[in-house]
Amino acid sequence: MDFKIEVNNNPVSVHEGETLLVALRRNGFKVPTLCHMNRFSPTGACRLCVVEVEGKRDLITSCSYPVEKNMKVKTNSPRVIKARKALVELLLSNHPDDCLYCQRNGNCELQWLAEEMNVKERKFFGEKNADYPDHSSTSVFRDPGKCVLCSRCVRMCEEVQKVTAIDFISRANQTKVNSAFHKGLNVSSCINCGQCIMVCPTGALLDISHLEKIQAELESDNKEVLFFLSPSTVASVAEQVGLKSQQDVTGMINTALKKCGVNKVFNLGFACDINILEETALLNEHMATNPSMPMISSCCPAWVQYLEEFRTEWLPFLARSKSPQQIFGNLLKTHYTNSQKLNPDQVFSVAVMPCVGKKFEASREEMTHQGISEVDAVLTVRELFRLLRTFGIDLRSLKAGQLDTPFERSSASAWKMGYSGGKAEAIALELYKMKNNGNQDGFKFSVSKNLAGKKETKLKAGNEEFGFAWTSGIEEADTYLQQLLEENRTDIQYLEVMGCPGGCAGGGGQPISRNPEKPKNRKKFCQEMVKISPIKSAGENPFVLDLYKNKDASPGSEKIKDWFHTHFRKREVMK
Repeated sequence: MDFKIEVNNNPVSVHEGETLLVALRRNGFKVPTLCHMNRFSPTGACRLCVVEVEGKRDLITSCSYPVEKNMKVKTNSPRVIKARKALVELLLSNHPDDCLYCQRNGNCELQWLAEEMNVKERKFFGEKNADYPDHSSTSVFRDPGKCVLCSRCVRMCEEVQKVTAIDFISRANQTKVNSAFHKGLNVSSCINCGQCIMVCPTGALLDISHLEKIQAELESDNKEVLFFLSPSTVASVAEQVGLKSQQDVTGMINTALKKCGVNKVFNLGFACDINILEETALLNEHMATNPSMPMISSCCPAWVQYLEEFRTEWLPFLARSKSPQQIFGNLLKTHYTNSQKLNPDQVFSVAVMPCVGKKFEASREEMTHQGISEVDAVLTVRELFRLLRTFGIDLRSLKAGQLDTPFERSSASAWKMGYSGGKAEAIALELYKMKNNGNQDGFKFSVSKNLAGKKETKLKAGNEEFGFAWTSGIEEADTYLQQLLEENRTDIQYLEVMGCPGGCAGGGGQPISRNPEKPKNRKKFCQEMVKISPIKSAGENPFVLDLYKNKDASPGSEKIKDWFHTHFRKREVMK
């Protein structure tokens, strides 16, 4: 039921049961906050959303207070502004004064609040946090000195990712956010998804940067520096810069990287097509040997690490194919170096990904052979933009250049891997063709238009019916698999899991923003590229087919397993 309240002497329509903060923002009133996150229950931890309500002695936190009939609210009274300013000044009292060289400079919510509250000088002086920064993880850097105790990272890690690698310890003015037993993130239950980075309002959580060592290789003549771009990275760059799918965004990034000194730039979509073909072959094998459980996708490193730490009983159902990143890294260090008559240690391979977990994946023991890593460094989308800014490059002013051979082409299916549900559709298409002697006429993959709708569909191929499902976010995936087991369902043959909400479009290496439309825009870009791609499916990519032919092998064959397959193991971590 709707009713009206008075806000700043103006009548405003509100919904019964909603919080005052939600009602105010929906009606265009700006109310600052650090701890509030949409779709999460309120905590009132930061107190910055306080407003004045007639009849109430104290200021109230609008994020946790429900609307009431006949309320009269002041959002910017002198009392409210004074209180908010004091709160920001207290937060700044023990915050490091390193804004000039902080990665979040210009994109820091505390910095924004200080400007909005007109904070011009330090009035309070608090003791600085003496805890050392944690560099131990391969993916996530944590600086306790910049933590404002907003609880957003803790809630994301516990409620969405179901990991609880970090939590509040101690109490009162000794309260801190830390990992178990004050140990580093490298021995914690962290799965390196990077979602904590995406919600952190300051620079307390960042990705471990590979930018410095990449720049060192670019300045050196000792190695050939090879970059490869994931399709989802191209979508992210286009969305961030404001480019359209009709423009050759991939070619523009290629030109920009060449100006930075990169020797060659390749298309990771080539390896996406290989991954799709390999998982389809594995799915066909899995259905014959273990039809009671679905085969689970394994291209997301955060999801794989979660199973290795928390759900080892599900490891046998993981697809054994390597992720596209590692397939491509293997191709560069073997196929490419052989064709160019180079030693593997003469090339430096760099993956550009929307994911910080890929940094961990590149460091896995299984991805290193005779001391040589398949992938030497991983750049997130954020780091890519920093690299381009370092060289003073404006993407929009560049002409598109051709990607380098022999890995320059990919299919529409590669673009589908950039968002939740896309890979399941690509696998379903290849299975449909397999069961129909290569014919794809009549293929239909039904997806709910409602984002909260059912994330599974049935596919008729040949004389059989197959079930496909997709989830994003660890909690959603874990819950779904549990339900399949509890209900003894055997009608789902393939489950696509992406560890970040929304898939790679919402990955932990994306540009930091609280705008919920950005991941949707990236997904839309990928879907537009699917429509205009000349090669429609992974199995139709002539370059991939030539590779299999040259190796005298087929998807899923023993010879290919040595190249493009891996194994998984239980990991002992502190929980």
